[in-house]
Amino acid sequence: MDRDIIDLIAYMLTSARGLIDEPAIYGPFRLLDGVSRLCETMIEHHHEDEEFLENLKTKIDEKKFSIMTDQKTFMAMMDEVILDITHLLIEKSKTK
Repeated sequence: MDRDIIDLIAYMLTSARGLIDEPAIYGPFRLLDGVSRLCETMIEHHHEDEEFLENLKTKIDEKKFSIMTDQKTFMAMMDEVILDITHLLIEKSKTK
């Protein structure tokens, strides 16, 4: 199995364990960081949606740390990337 995928699985498992003792606010950060890492792996493997994934990763990475200082900015970024992925899924459903 690809090392990047194993690394992501390890990150997700240790994040899940850490969340038991960490403040609840860390959960959304860890999930978005996991998405960013998955995007990176998919980009490296030249996924057909590479441009979309690069934009998604950039949006997440630019604002993911705002959760510690500005939760409104963080939530706005989450809403934006959710809309982005929703639009992509709608477009993909039209081509089936």
